[in-house]
Amino acid sequence: MKKLIILSVLMLASGAVTAQHENHQEASVSAEVDAVKTVLKQYKDALESLDLSNTQHLFSQDATIFENGKYEGSYRQYLDNHIGPELGHFKEFTFSNYTVNVRMEDEVAVAYETYNYRIVIGGEEDRIVERQAVATSVLKKLDGTWKIIQNHGSSRAIRN
Repeated sequence: MKKLIILSVLMLASGAVTAQHENHQEASVSAEVDAVKTVLKQYKDALESLDLSNTQHLFSQDATIFENGKYEGSYRQYLDNHIGPELGHFKEFTFSNYTVNVRMEDEVAVAYETYNYRIVIGGEEDRIVERQAVATSVLKKLDGTWKIIQNHGSSRAIRN
């Protein structure tokens, strides 16, 4: 009987330690997911503010960018030759119905975002572009900070 009681206590203690360890792991993963979402939100917010001047730190030095079936090069190339000049013509860039999902894979995070966007392009007459879009980003923790190492976005006309 004494052995049975000791065995039961040991099994309960082992279960409590395992549960505590699992709770700690879940909290740790949750914190990493939140950190990844913060990086993606900072980039989205910069686009909406039409100011990407402080976004280089969100991307790794060798990050690659793809947009609508085209390889855009590094983030620096994309910034200098594509999105940067484009933003100069925008009066507005807003996101709606935005969702982000993150899956942790060891030292890498894979995220996908879904959203609609609206761009108002200035000129003699404003032109409005409204699209339904998705983006997939791969992030890696480098020197203690999550950075986008690859991003691929695409869009199409809004469909119901």
